[in-house]
Amino acid sequence: MAEERLEEIRALRLQKREELLAHGKPAYPAEVRRTSTLAELADNFDHAVKTGTAVVLLGRISAIRSHGSISFVDIVDDGGKMQLQFAQDGLQDRFAELETFDSGDFIEAIGIPILSKRGEKTVMVTQFSMASKAIRPIPSTWFGLKDIELKSRQRELDLLTNPDAKDAAKKRSQTISFVRSYLEEKGFMEVETPMLQPIPGGTLAHPFSTHHNALNADLFLRIAPELYLKRLLVGGFEKVFEIGKNFRNEGVDKSHNPEFTMLEFYWAYADYEDLMALAEDLLSKAAEKIIGSLDVPRENTTISFKPPFARYCYVELLKERTGIDVLIEKDPAAYKAVFQQHGVKVPDVENYGKLVDELYKEIVRPTLLEPTILYDYPIELVPLAKKKASNPNIAEMFQLVVAGMELVKAYTELNDPVEQRERFMEQQAERDKGDAEAHAIDESYLRALEYGMPPAAGFGLGIDRLVMLLTNTTHLRDTILFPLLKEEEIL
Repeated sequence: MAEERLEEIRALRLQKREELLAHGKPAYPAEVRRTSTLAELADNFDHAVKTGTAVVLLGRISAIRSHGSISFVDIVDDGGKMQLQFAQDGLQDRFAELETFDSGDFIEAIGIPILSKRGEKTVMVTQFSMASKAIRPIPSTWFGLKDIELKSRQRELDLLTNPDAKDAAKKRSQTISFVRSYLEEKGFMEVETPMLQPIPGGTLAHPFSTHHNALNADLFLRIAPELYLKRLLVGGFEKVFEIGKNFRNEGVDKSHNPEFTMLEFYWAYADYEDLMALAEDLLSKAAEKIIGSLDVPRENTTISFKPPFARYCYVELLKERTGIDVLIEKDPAAYKAVFQQHGVKVPDVENYGKLVDELYKEIVRPTLLEPTILYDYPIELVPLAKKKASNPNIAEMFQLVVAGMELVKAYTELNDPVEQRERFMEQQAERDKGDAEAHAIDESYLRALEYGMPPAAGFGLGIDRLVMLLTNTTHLRDTILFPLLKEEEIL
């Protein structure tokens, strides 16, 4: 029934489009103009009324109210709203042309600013024309879109009908701008590295693959820009960063999307302790800048971004929560027993590193609501990080977790080319056993390391997840304007 009604409305609007064209009036003119935005006019309305100067406005019609020989039309643009008044006495025969307009259409109107009898800011229209004819009706702005998938699939309608969606989009833009400015003020240079890579490196993940016909080469969408950014340190830059898309051919849930935005930066002569301090500073200032407070609303509670954040040794926290000392226990059976004790699905893996990681993700991470820094990880989990001088079984790495999500991953970088090759060989052995996520050997990167890379630390921040926190949304797709969805049938 709804589909039939939609087709009736489309047919009627298409007929109105034809009527405009038949009378020599464009439904989609190439040239339109305005003297001010609606917000600018509203801010200077008293002056506009006093001077009686005509204004030219453009906006989308949000409502039409007809009262015989007078009609009122509400229009909106990106930042404001204004009421237009159409009077038959002033417009004469042209008054009837208003019948070709519907809610959703864009209108260009020329008129005189006045105050209505109710004291509302109004523009008395003297001339008007179609700026763009809408063929499909927009859902009610009062109720908005309720279907979660429809909100993501037709984001344009979500933005039109849901102020929270538009606010989230703006906050995302503001967040990225803030992060960029923050790093630039600290002397970091923004760079761009390849999206298409011959070897997917920089983290442990399953890549998307493609083939370049002209080069006859198999390529991969990047899973991380890390190795290229560190090659820039070899090249003499000391502070570089990149904000861009990464791609991982993995599952979709509330905190994962196959295409996502990451910040990565690399800082010569710094270590992971420096990055812990920077993480606290960056995130606390981001909260203050974007929402105006260090107290960040999160569903039915509030999360404090006030430094210093809680800090725990990763190994010690796992031992406290699960009873396993992951530096000593290597038997897969012991880990699987803990999963069973906690009523968690036992992962179908035997790899030590993956079992440790799953143990943490399933049992420990979901309990960490407040910003928490977990530091010093088993070396097997981080093939690109430097070993701790006091314990070669530990990597100088930390993760910052908020609301049960990994927000930041950072570590002191391994810059010994001999040891890096050994680590890559260990990863290659796992690949040979069938682990598609294990890190491949990257000879170009190893060659670069042999020229000498300065001591350095690297930092990765999930932009989408940060926006989730700053907009109090519960699913990553609500922070991405057009998240990846299954193909739809368009009616």
